[in-house]
Amino acid sequence: MKKAEAKALLRMLPAYYNHFRSFDNALLTKFYGLHCVKLNGPSQKKGSSLGRITTKPESEITETTILKDLDLNFIFRLQRSWFQEFCRQIDRDCELLELEGIMDYSLLVGIHFKDISPEGELIPSGSHTPPA
Repeated sequence: MKKAEAKALLRMLPAYYNHFRSFDNALLTKFYGLHCVKLNGPSQKKGSSLGRITTKPESEITETTILKDLDLNFIFRLQRSWFQEFCRQIDRDCELLELEGIMDYSLLVGIHFKDISPEGELIPSGSHTPPA
């Protein structure tokens, strides 16, 4: 984190804290500390896509492979109510960032299918038997 970014985070800390107190489902990054690390030697500038794709060939990817953001190549759908709440929370989070003069917002989405049938089908939440 650059010094200017650290200063911005410290400046917005009270509003940031109150935002998370008000919205349990905030989608912003949760910071639990702010630390400074100084690199020795020449630093290299790297593109933002470096290291953001899995290097394994598709034939070697298994259910235990950790995929990265540029590997995401499918469309997923949410129930209408979940989607609406998701959009409302993004709006609330962006309102905080706008008030704080922050214009860069990255959203990290994690997908976890908790219940999957032996055939690989998603089992609806709350159901303990695979659909017929």
